[in-house]
Amino acid sequence: MRYFIGYIITIGLLIVLILFLVSGGGGKKSGHGAAVPKLLNSYAYTDAEVRLVLDGPINADENHQTIDITVDSLDATYTQTQGYDGTVVNSQTFPNTQNSYYAFLTALMQEDYTAGTSLTGFNSDTGLCPLGDRYNFEIIQNGQMLQNYWSTTCGGVATFKGNIPSTLDLFEAQIPNYDSLSASVAL
Repeated sequence: MRYFIGYIITIGLLIVLILFLVSGGGGKKSGHGAAVPKLLNSYAYTDAEVRLVLDGPINADENHQTIDITVDSLDATYTQTQGYDGTVVNSQTFPNTQNSYYAFLTALMQEDYTAGTSLTGFNSDTGLCPLGDRYNFEIIQNGQMLQNYWSTTCGGVATFKGNIPSTLDLFEAQIPNYDSLSASVAL
């Protein structure tokens, strides 16, 4: 009888182990439920990219402005758009290296770039903080959104829990002439 109980316990443990392995081992989850590695800099040698989107106040289509900074292991791209349909006003791409990307991702880790939460009823920042700015902090790999946390200049509701001022500075520093490129943007 005791062998039978030991056999049942062993089978139960094997089932739990298999379920744990199939479920991915409980990796950290992002704003859209995809598993995000515990270390952001583990993306440095992959095709993943990180993106910051700065979206201005809710205003007339011809006055609405957005800045998108996308960084990966090969490039850092600045894109400025106008209007809600995203008409590109200015776009410049600068070369990047894997070592530079690794350093950038490691710096973002220090500012808690992957710290965030899901909020029931707030799947998007659209319409929030209508007189201020909205920030989206994204990780994209193989066309799949792994993280999309957001915050606003109005305070209150937000899914991004990292250090906003330092994160903004780090992204801006990836674009060599960011100040002159963004001089005409009211964000």
